[in-house]
Amino acid sequence: MATPLFDCRFYDIDFMSKISFLTLLTFALMFLSPVIKAQEIKVGTMEFPPYYLKNKGQPPSGIYLDVMKKSLEYAGLSYRVDYYPTKRLYLNLGSGQTDLYLGIKGSPEYDDKVFYSKTIISQIQMRIYATGDTPLPITKEDINGHKISTMRGYGYGGLVNYFSDPNNNIEVAPTSEHLASFQMLKKKRVDYVMNYKHPAENVLKNLIIPQLKYTNFYTIDVYFIVSKSTPSAFEVLQKIERAYLDLVELGELEYIENNN
Repeated sequence: MATPLFDCRFYDIDFMSKISFLTLLTFALMFLSPVIKAQEIKVGTMEFPPYYLKNKGQPPSGIYLDVMKKSLEYAGLSYRVDYYPTKRLYLNLGSGQTDLYLGIKGSPEYDDKVFYSKTIISQIQMRIYATGDTPLPITKEDINGHKISTMRGYGYGGLVNYFSDPNNNIEVAPTSEHLASFQMLKKKRVDYVMNYKHPAENVLKNLIIPQLKYTNFYTIDVYFIVSKSTPSAFEVLQKIERAYLDLVELGELEYIENNN
């Protein structure tokens, strides 16, 4: 008679009851991992310095890309990195052409078509810039009746829908380049520029705008995002998130403050 692979006759009930939930979960994941490990995770990236860098003639890089790569490698998952324009990347997450991204909630192209990690990985600061006597807004309603420049493809945590609502009487001037937005502000073609802290600061190192001022409009949380169209999507997200938390505990990764 063949010997069973795992014979419970040698273990009493008290011993079995002492097996921790974590041990059982790990044992269960052993059966899922061959399926997950066989996948090539399609990582999405775009131009959003210093978090994502396109690097002409070189592979993409950046702070957030580094977090994803280290977490994937620690989790034992194979992956490839693809660069896309912002709008295309967001649409890809919604359709499953991109599996993994590190970003914010609220973008209409993917918001209800993805899973978000429970862990907040970082925060990014969104600013509104103005010049001269133009009052800096405190609430989104303060932007009503004004002209604002935004980056094409950015959702700004859902604010882009508010801006486009005709009831709010906001004239939106979208651009594809961060520099173009600030040049419009300098020439007084718009009242406001909405942009994230680091891309804006990179532009303003080389562009002088008289009487420039800004307000930290709000701070947005950043999460691991996995497309629901990815095979075993939720398990993949859990595996990546667990790897990230292990790396934080080991001191190899850390929470990224928005002032980095």
